[in-house]
Amino acid sequence: MRSIILIYLFLIVNISCNSILNIRLSKDPDVLDIYNKKEIHSLELILGFFDDFISASTINNQEIGKAYFEYFELINSSESLEDMEIYLGLAHSEDTKKLIMELKDRGIFNEIWQYDYNYDFQTKDTSSVFLSPSVFGKYMQFLELKGKSNRSLEEYSKSIKNCACIAPSQIAFFMKDYYKKVDFQKEVNRLLFAVHYITIVSEQKYKK
Repeated sequence: MRSIILIYLFLIVNISCNSILNIRLSKDPDVLDIYNKKEIHSLELILGFFDDFISASTINNQEIGKAYFEYFELINSSESLEDMEIYLGLAHSEDTKKLIMELKDRGIFNEIWQYDYNYDFQTKDTSSVFLSPSVFGKYMQFLELKGKSNRSLEEYSKSIKNCACIAPSQIAFFMKDYYKKVDFQKEVNRLLFAVHYITIVSEQKYKK
């Protein structure tokens, strides 16, 4: 009987510890400070989309935090953004397009992104379209709030606000360094990487 009680207590403690480690997006105080319940559900769509992608792209059906780390170790070996796009497999995919359309329907797209364009130097015609961070949206507010307790995110958010883009130095920082410091068991950290990587691989040929 005593053994059963000890096992039961161990399970309770173990579950409690895991719940502390795996802070859900809907429980993060900074998320709750910026977003309402409807918007948080939309953020969870982005998170679920990227979680599914990461899980499908790694082996052994391992815990999601380990899967993220393994996957970014893989793309860390890429030498260019083009190589990284191949590893990510998200650019121009139908699933990504469906996600973007759903976020537009839900009214949260403009709180995260805006469309920007590249132009042909000689013809002045629009050559490509891509996503860039919306510096006046709620996601920017969220990054700035996170930056108050995280120096790396503070520099990241300042860089985005200064150029209305994710600068090459910040792309390299996330890919080569920052992922090593992140606890991917926390949903909010996975969301940051999801938005970051969907943004940087979004460029595609412009169609009239």
